Amino acid sequence: MSRQLLAFASVAATLAGAAGCAGMAPGAKRVSTRTASAKIADPNAPDASGVWDWMFRSTDDQGDMRVEQEEWHLAQRGVRIEGYYDRAVTMMSVDERLFRCNQRLGFTKTTRVRVAGQVEGDRIVLREVGFEAKPGPCDDGARNLVAYIGIVRGPTLALRWGPEAGQTLVRRTDGGRTPLSPSGEGAPTVQRASMNSSEPAQPVGGTWIWELRSIDAEGDERMEREEWHLNESADGVSGYYDRTVARVRGDGTNFSCNSAPRYETTTRYNISGQRFGDKVTLTETDFKAMRSPCDNAQRRLDTYQGHVTDADSLILSWGPGNQLLRRKK
Repeated sequence: MSRQLLAFASVAATLAGAAGCAGMAPGAKRVSTRTASAKIADPNAPDASGVWDWMFRSTDDQGDMRVEQEEWHLAQRGVRIEGYYDRAVTMMSVDERLFRCNQRLGFTKTTRVRVAGQVEGDRIVLREVGFEAKPGPCDDGARNLVAYIGIVRGPTLALRWGPEAGQTLVRRTDGGRTPLSPSGEGAPTVQRASMNSSEPAQPVGGTWIWELRSIDAEGDERMEREEWHLNESADGVSGYYDRTVARVRGDGTNFSCNSAPRYETTTRYNISGQRFGDKVTLTETDFKAMRSPCDNAQRRLDTYQGHVTDADSLILSWGPGNQLLRRKK
């Protein structure tokens, strides 16, 4: 999804439609800016201070899932506004085909963008003044800087940067302070966040399945399967999942560990977590695995950042990894 390069005058000319703008997905945006004409704060002027959230889900022309999230942190002093927003774009393979750029089932691109601006009458004028993006195999790190015209209406901030380009941010009210942030492998770190979406949250409780077949570097077939059992209550999310990994020799010879062409390992992980809107944080608390000649029964415990995309889909991310769970029918 690309953002057209637009003139600032075109943005101003379409201000009248800003209030009716629902959350349209932004792509790369670029326009010019001008200085503020207002010097004294109007007591009736809009207040942009606070934390604002935006999210958009879509499917690209290859059928892969795209989840865009932005978390805006703005501070208004008089007519001046400054702050930043963190943007994370996660791509997830729906048909289990690996992405060519990283040979994985998904990837996340993150950017922190610094913004500055002012209040002009009943409008918010913002411009991007810089950004931080870590280049990687799926991200060249290039960005265009953009300018926005915005209108605050109650708990929403409608931003526009062109005749048909805009998005509606929702003010956060739960006091959450931990943002999405560019981190080591380009994955978003979300400790606590509420999306305050007008859409009802989808249920997390139930049974979820994840499966993958692949060929490893030695030419052996590897079959992975996870079955997640989650319960949701007022106290949070709890449950467990069983992970089974089977490996089969591609050339028909035997593994040295068990003198057989196949072996299988099974692990049960107990988990607990919290749900905030469409976001879920899950942590592995302990595990049980049987020691065998092919398995030392040692495991590492992980923490997952989850996103409920619809009633039957749950995306989990941990560092550079992503997986898409499907609800068991």
